[in-house]
Amino acid sequence: MKKKRRFGFYLTVAVLAVGAFFMALPLYWMAVSSFKGQSELLQMPPTMYPHEWVFSNFSRVLESIPFLRYYANSLATSAINTAAGVLTSAILGFVFAKYRFKGRDAIFLCILAFMMIPYDTLMIPLYKLMAGMKLTNSYFVLTVPYFINIFGIFLMRQFYLDLADDYLEAAEMDGCGHFKRFFTIALPMAKPMMSALFIYLFMASYNSYLWPLISVSKRNLFTLTVGIGAFFSDRGTQTDLIMAASAMMIVPIVVIFCLAQRNFVEGLTVGGVKG
Repeated sequence: MKKKRRFGFYLTVAVLAVGAFFMALPLYWMAVSSFKGQSELLQMPPTMYPHEWVFSNFSRVLESIPFLRYYANSLATSAINTAAGVLTSAILGFVFAKYRFKGRDAIFLCILAFMMIPYDTLMIPLYKLMAGMKLTNSYFVLTVPYFINIFGIFLMRQFYLDLADDYLEAAEMDGCGHFKRFFTIALPMAKPMMSALFIYLFMASYNSYLWPLISVSKRNLFTLTVGIGAFFSDRGTQTDLIMAASAMMIVPIVVIFCLAQRNFVEGLTVGGVKG
């Protein structure tokens, strides 16, 4: 029995180690490639570390495109989208979990049905809608579509289903209204789940490419994902600058994950999917 447990433990460790290696390899390759010259990047077989460290790649990125402007656009829109998405998900998830009204379950099932539709198929209708409202080529088109997140509503509903009604009933007896009960009781207790949802929504918005590409044509509104595309051209692909720009691009994600890692794991733990 002990041998079987020991074998299972070592097998689990081996699988996790292999998985971690293949997940970390692209990040390592991007990091070291950002310090390589174009010729070294294209040589075969590839080198695992730079033979000659080229630090000028980063300054060339800043000189070639308005990188800081694109950086600001990505951070600003992602922050707005994440804050709005977390708040609306928390509110709607709380409503579907704790309030009983006619057609509640049917409405929630309809919302879940939208999760089955690939987001890419909705882009053209969404673009036509935004164009009809004259919101294209503005910061509104980069933010408004992200204000409601169906997956976020689902996660928050599952969390609030496990929240004991005793807290809310006690607050109601003390004279708290609907809004006060939500903002003083329900919302603070959902911090772990909201932290996990925060990271998920921030990454989804920050890494979005197709929607900013088709909805914005003014260069001063480009996000980083679209702006880096300037290094792809008919004259060739500037791989060294793409790697340098990508390395600078992932810094906010790494920082946010490191700061919120504990709450992120806790949120995934307490937010188990239950009926």
